[in-house]
Amino acid sequence: MSSWIDGVPSQSLGLSDRGLNLADGHFTTMLVREGDIELWPLHRQRLSQACSRLMMAQPDWHQVEATLAQATSGLQGLKVAKLLFTRGEQGRGYAASLHQPPRVILSLHPYPVHYLHWQQQGIRVGVADFILGNQPALAGLKTLGRTEQVLHRAEVDASSCDELLALDPQGRVLETSAANLFLCQGRVLVTPSLHRGGVAGVMRQQILRLAPELGWQIELRDLTRSDLAQAEAAFISNSLMGLVPITELAGRALVVSADIRSLQEALAQ
Repeated sequence: MSSWIDGVPSQSLGLSDRGLNLADGHFTTMLVREGDIELWPLHRQRLSQACSRLMMAQPDWHQVEATLAQATSGLQGLKVAKLLFTRGEQGRGYAASLHQPPRVILSLHPYPVHYLHWQQQGIRVGVADFILGNQPALAGLKTLGRTEQVLHRAEVDASSCDELLALDPQGRVLETSAANLFLCQGRVLVTPSLHRGGVAGVMRQQILRLAPELGWQIELRDLTRSDLAQAEAAFISNSLMGLVPITELAGRALVVSADIRSLQEALAQ
């Protein structure tokens, strides 16, 4: 793994960094294809919005983009870039200096090649027993506090499914362990609104922008188990996997429609 801290190649992080001690920060995970970062404007927009909502100063975006360009120049094939912002080193307690520029950590990783198989063959998705909590103030953000997702992922790995949907305490469907959910009812795409919890993914944002151009109607609303039972087709998405069709949802077989394949192709282009 290659990594940069505040624009300098480094593998070391101070023990008093608030990201390490308090999970005080946020991040995004980006697909790098032949040295180019896909959907960078959307990633930057989300990072900037997260800084604002977490009362964190904006980074030096010129320096961030220069580091990204240096790190990805000449890369071949598919790679993963993770860009992480913390509030830096400020002492032990909860009180923070809100005007200090964030620490910027960039790392490069191999691409999870099983996603390519998922895109073509589809996946089986069940429903997790693990419940995700609600916190509207953090809803939609990809903060560093991911302990819930670690436990959710452990349940996925112990199951016979490729992914599991997580519900909130009121039984509303939020997301899988690492992707957003879309249900298809005719030419209507329905996805959780995520105003109480969950992560509003960059690929989700791209789908919400592109799908209406292809004739889809969009509904953002609460989803429950009954909605899963009524779906005609379904898929999940994130910035690395793109669009992955669901062939089995909560024990019920689904057909991968031609409309989903058309949307998948449009996103890939």
